[in-house]
Amino acid sequence: MLQDFGLLGPNVRIDDPMWPAVREAARRILRLEALTIRAPRHAFPQLEALFLSMGDAQPSRLTFPILLPHDKNSIDVLLLEDEGDLSGHVVRLGHEEPEPETCWIPMEVTDSWSVVHEACIDLLAAGYPGCLGCGGPNSEQPWNERESRTIRATK
Repeated sequence: MLQDFGLLGPNVRIDDPMWPAVREAARRILRLEALTIRAPRHAFPQLEALFLSMGDAQPSRLTFPILLPHDKNSIDVLLLEDEGDLSGHVVRLGHEEPEPETCWIPMEVTDSWSVVHEACIDLLAAGYPGCLGCGGPNSEQPWNERESRTIRATK
């Protein structure tokens, strides 16, 4: 359930300042087309399983993220074609800080992927992105990564 990520328990709950960023990262992975995901090989089985779940939940979807290995301790999601106000590096899971507009989950890559993966699965079960409002509060509003980082830094 999205109110409490099982792996981290009370560390990423609905009232945690990281919660909106985790949800935004999951929404971007599920919604955006023309993605490349660069990840360590140990993350491949869960990523590939997520792509299968996306296909099951989104039968009209024709393209899925391209998965490429890298040796960094991060998972990076890159948008190959601009979509609305998003372009380039759209998500980073890991400790190294990315560009200011990249949705960033500054946690150990295994932990950050676990919570984002769980959010993806829960959003797919709720019907996202094919439903209006099922992405949760403020999911229809433009994401402000700078504001999110400021809020997280003050808490």
